[in-house]
Parts: sequence; structure tokens; C-alpha cells
Amino acid sequence: MKRSEAALYARWSALAAVVLALVTGGIYLRRQWIAHVERTQAPPPLTGDKERQSIGLTLSKGEGDRTVFTLQASKSTDFKGQDISLLEDVKVTVFGKTGDRHDVIHTQSCRYSKTDGAIQCSGEVQMDLQSAADAERARREGASKANVIHVQTSGVTFERETGQAQTVQPVKFTFTNGEGQGLGAVYFSEEGALRLLKDVRINLRPPAPATPGTATATAPSTKEVLLQGSSLELGKLSRKAVLAGPATATTNAQQLTAGEFTLLLDDQFRAHTIIAEPGGRGETPRLVSTTKPDSETLTADEMRAELAPEGWVRMVDADGQVRGNTSIDQLQADHVTVEMWPKVNQARLVTLRGNVVVEEHDANSGTMRKVATNTLQLTVGGGRDGQGSKVQHAETMDRGTMEWTDTASARSKLTADKLAVDFGPAGKAQHLVALGNVETQRDLQGRPTQTATADNGDAQLDEAGGWTQMTLRGKVRMREAERSAEAQQAVFVRASQTAVLTGQAVARDGSSETRATKLTFQQNTGDMVAEGKVRSTDLSTKKSGIELSPVPANISSDHMTGNTKTGRAWYTGHARLWQGPSVLEADSIELQRDNRILIAIGNVRAVFPQANAANDQAKDKSKPPTIWHVSAAKLTYWDAQNRAHLESDVVVQSPEERMRGPLLDLYFIRQPNGFAGGQGNSQIERAVSTGGVVVEQGDRRGTAETGVYTAADQKFVLSGGTPTLYDAEEGTTTGRELTFNLADDTIIVDSGSGSRTLTKHRVQR
Repeated sequence: MKRSEAALYARWSALAAVVLALVTGGIYLRRQWIAHVERTQAPPPLTGDKERQSIGLTLSKGEGDRTVFTLQASKSTDFKGQDISLLEDVKVTVFGKTGDRHDVIHTQSCRYSKTDGAIQCSGEVQMDLQSAADAERARREGASKANVIHVQTSGVTFERETGQAQTVQPVKFTFTNGEGQGLGAVYFSEEGALRLLKDVRINLRPPAPATPGTATATAPSTKEVLLQGSSLELGKLSRKAVLAGPATATTNAQQLTAGEFTLLLDDQFRAHTIIAEPGGRGETPRLVSTTKPDSETLTADEMRAELAPEGWVRMVDADGQVRGNTSIDQLQADHVTVEMWPKVNQARLVTLRGNVVVEEHDANSGTMRKVATNTLQLTVGGGRDGQGSKVQHAETMDRGTMEWTDTASARSKLTADKLAVDFGPAGKAQHLVALGNVETQRDLQGRPTQTATADNGDAQLDEAGGWTQMTLRGKVRMREAERSAEAQQAVFVRASQTAVLTGQAVARDGSSETRATKLTFQQNTGDMVAEGKVRSTDLSTKKSGIELSPVPANISSDHMTGNTKTGRAWYTGHARLWQGPSVLEADSIELQRDNRILIAIGNVRAVFPQANAANDQAKDKSKPPTIWHVSAAKLTYWDAQNRAHLESDVVVQSPEERMRGPLLDLYFIRQPNGFAGGQGNSQIERAVSTGGVVVEQGDRRGTAETGVYTAADQKFVLSGGTPTLYDAEEGTTTGRELTFNLADDTIIVDSGSGSRTLTKHRVQR
């Protein structure tokens, strides 16, 4: 071998040796690293009481082909002579019987009993309760979309066979828009339900605004609801939480107590309905205001509040024996529904149904206001956070009744098919409207009940809720004892105690009827005023007014004032009275019903029948009585005396005779039935004129101080002064007394010398 070849071979041999050495060293180092890794990952050396350690443990429970839950532990240690294993980093995933759950229970260390499958975890335990759908959504969209109830507690025992986890330690939990706590809990994995055993406390709060600092952001303390109860059943799958009583819900403004609360939850596990019921304790739900100085309470067999997703109350229902009380108000109904303004937890529309009674008392004034109906609806203004709400409008949706006590001795009642009340800015009732078949009643101490009916009406109300003015419209009918009235409209003013009737107004009492365009009554004094086309009729069957004829007396005028208590009435403006054949006209006519006196003043004109002479009646029984026309400035008639006194420019005339003078008295006689033309009418029996009388018959004229006419014998007697007879044919005749005998056409002149002189004259008739 050449020297050069030997050197090349030596170099290759050395290189191969180095390569073999490196390979051998690498294999050694790799084995050493693997051994190190195995030592670090291997369980610690077993102590004397430990039998075996293993890395990773999985236990499951299934029904059919479905897994109910799976337990996983990163490490398991068995103990010698004991049927117990120590599990570390334990995670229980619960799928439920139907696979719709994905609850996760996690803790650091648990003891596992191989005999009964019980797992005891003494340290801190966390539970995340969620549905399978929520878990899948969170996996896809991220943890921010998770819809989970987080539960934190300790000392949990998990039973493998039943799938129940329970503890007696304090429990805290959080969920969307809320958190809570309690003492002791039981978790039912198969149902996905959690039961808190004692001293439950839950805080519900609205979600944070989308943009912090916006107008919708509100301090949590003003919106939070604190729920407290003895125990809680929380079902994530059923979306229901039942809080056993004594249960309390408290806000910054109200407190609700009940035997049991039920919270219905949406798919985001936010409370959308809260139901308060008596529950097993039989404690009636009771809502109390905590902000107002006066106590306000509301009770019902059941109360239900519906919440918006944002947390504010959308609607409240109270059902069964609803009762409300404040220091001045009382409310009762079978059912109450309250619709709320958005976002501010203030009532917008309140509807009461079934046997509704709302009553208000004012202790200072002693007044009362009461509304009774089957359905009542209240419209409430507001809708702004931080501002109080006030009732703006109230109306009955069914026939309703409203009652007032104006004073201790006055009570009013109004009933209609529909009642509506408008309220002022201060929340006080101002205006009441009554529609359809209106009925009113007013009771005053010591007076008969006043009633009225109409088609519609309205009333103005004062600050105390009592009426100040009431108006009835359409077919108004009024009654008080024997008095009644009708009109198309009636206006009542409480302060002045007046009633004004317009539109075909009619007023009646036991003895008369008055019609006019307008009638005004002063109820406290009994004064009455009639205006426009006034007409009164005396309907009395008793002798209590003017009785010139047995038929009703009628009187008309432009205006009338009277008094129902005194029975006096003044008719003015084209006043006219007629009764049977008797007619009287004047500028004014006064009637004094109780005294049975009539006084006519100004342009008095009257028509009265004159009784026929006895011989005329015997000859012709069918002959009607002679009609006398009377005029004067004033006439006074006394019905009890059957006498009329006329004053100033008095003229009384028949078709053939005429008597004039400053004063004249007419004396009437009531003819019995059956007397021709009489039929019980009052007729002139005698006329007496004084102060200078003039009697005219045809072309004859007689004058004297006094003139007397008697209808029975048809004669005029002139006396006093110098009685004088003027005759165009016979000349002038004087005497102490002159007598006209109309029946035999003679005139008797008494000369006064002790002898009588009879002078025959042809009397033109």
C-alpha cells in the first residue's frame, strides 16, 4: 500500500469513529430526556397509605345511547384499604336526559367513593349552568355571547347515580342582569335545576346601556329589584324560578310581599314575568309604597308583572279581590291591569274590571267622592324619568255611578252609561262628562230627595272633587216631592243653589204648571224666574188659588218671578189670565195663591160674564150671560170675597150700558151647575163705583158721586152729590137718587122731599 492511500484510509476511519460516537451519544441523551420527562409527569411516589396513582380519569352515566353526564379528573389516587379515590382538577359536564344541557361543575379536589359513586368536594366549587344551544352559540361567537348562570359555593357532594350535587355552604350566583346568594343548595343534573335551601337574596338590575353615559343610563340603585325569600327553585331549562315565602321584592319606591314569587325567564335568562301568589303560606300579595309619607297599599289574590328585556316593567296585573288603600283613598275591583310608560316604571293606563269601587275621603272637609262601575280606565301622564306621573283622564267603560258629599248634610249622586273625568295639571279632577241615560240624585238634610234624568250631562269639579256646576242635556226630567220639571237643558250651580232650565222648560207642583223658554229656580229661597213665552196653569182641584171658573186658570206673559214657598208670582210683559169665560190682561199680574188674591197693574183689561136677571132666565134658560168688558189702571181681586177692586180711569161696559169712574168694585157670584151659561162660573152680581161715576145708556147719560149696578134686577142706582140724568129728548133730570130700571124701561127719580116721582121714559135698547 502506498503511503498516500494509507493516510486517506486513516482519515476516513477517524471520521467514521466520530460519527459513531455522536450517534451513540445522541441515543443516550434522548433516552435520558425521555426518562426525565416521564419522571416529571409521573405521580409522586406513593406514600404508605397510597396504593396507586393514575393520570386522567373519566366516569360517565348514560341512559340508552345518550350520556347524561361525564366526570373528568386530571389525576386519580387510590388509597390502600379504602374504597376511596382522590380526584384532582375535577370537571363534571352535564348533558341531561335529552341532551339539551351543557352544565359544567368544576373544582380542584374531590373524594370519590367507589362503592356508591358519591363524590365529595370540600373546596371551592364553580358551576356554569347553560343549555346545549347556548354552549354551541358561545363556542361559535365567543365567550361574550355566553348565556350562563355562574354558581360559586363549596363543600359540594355529587351523587353519580342520581346526578345530584348538594351543599350546605353559602352559595353565590350571577346571571344576565342579576346576582344572588343563599345558604345551601341542591343541583339536579338531569333537569338542569338548582334549588337554594335558605335565606335567598336576589338582585335584579336592568342591563347597562349600549353606550355608557347616554340619556338612558341610570344609576343602578334607582332600577334594582331586591328579591328575598326562604328558598329558591331555579330551572335553567324550564326558564322558571320559584322563590318561596315569606317572599319580598323591594325597589327604591315599592315593596311587594307574598307567600311565593315565580319568575319566568326568557332565552337569555332575563326575567320577563314576575308572579306573586299566596303560595303554601297563604300570604296574600301586598304592594306598599315606600317613598310617600302616607302609606299606599295594594293587595290581590295574585299579582303579575311583565318586564321588557331592558328590565323596565311593561305591565302589571292584579287579579282577585284587588284592594287599594291610602290615607284618603280606597279602591276595590276583581281585576286591575296597569300598562306602563316605557323605561321609567310609571303607570300609563290603568284598567279596573269587575265590581269596581274607588272612594276618596277628605278628613279636613268631611267630604267624600265615590265611583262605582264594572269597568274603569285611568289614563296617566308622565313617561319621563325622575318626574312624577299624574292621572289625566278617567272613564267608565260600563254604566257607572259617582257620589259626592258636599258637606255633612248634602250628598249628590250621578249615574250614566259612561262617566269620564278630566284632571288638571295638579292631578285634581276638574271636569266630569256623563253620557247616556243620565240619572242624578241630591239629598239635603231636612228636604225631600231631588232627582233628575237626561240623555247626557257634565259637571265642573272643585279641588276637593265635589261638583260646582252640573249641566244636564236632552229630555231633562226633574222631581222633588210633588214638584217636577222638564226641559232640554238644566244647569245647576251649587254655590248659589240655582237651577236654570232652558228649551221647552216646564215646572209643575201640586197645584200649577209653568212653561217658558227659560226657568230659573233659587233652591234655598224658593224663588223662581220664568222668561220668554211664559204660561202658567192652575191645576189645583182645591180652592187654593183664583177661582173664576171650575176649569183651570191660565196665565201668560213675557216674564214671571215667583216664590214656591210663599205661593206668590208676578207676571210682567203682556200678562194675560183666562179662566172659563173670564179674561184679564195687564202690564203685570200678581198672584198670591195662598191668600187667593190677584193684582193686575197697568192697562188692565178684563172680560167677565154678567148674571142674567131672574125673569130673563125664566123666559129663556138657554140665553147666555151678558159679557162685561172692564178696563182700569189697576185691579185687585179677592177670591175669598168674590170681589174685584178697580182703580183709575175705570170703565165697565156691556153691549148696552157703560159705567165710568175713578174707583169701582165688582162683586161676583158663583152660579150653580145647571144654571144656563153658568156651569159654576163666577159672574158679576153687582158693581159699585165711587168718586164720581158716569153711567151711559144709548144717548142717555147719568152722573153721580156713587153708582150701583145690580144684575139680579138689572138696574143702576145713582146717588151722592147731585145725581143728574141727561137725555137728548127729555132734557135734564136731577134728584137725590136716580134709578134706571132696564127691565121695564123706567127711571125713578127720588127728589128727597119725602115723595117719589116716577117718570116714564122710552129706554132705547
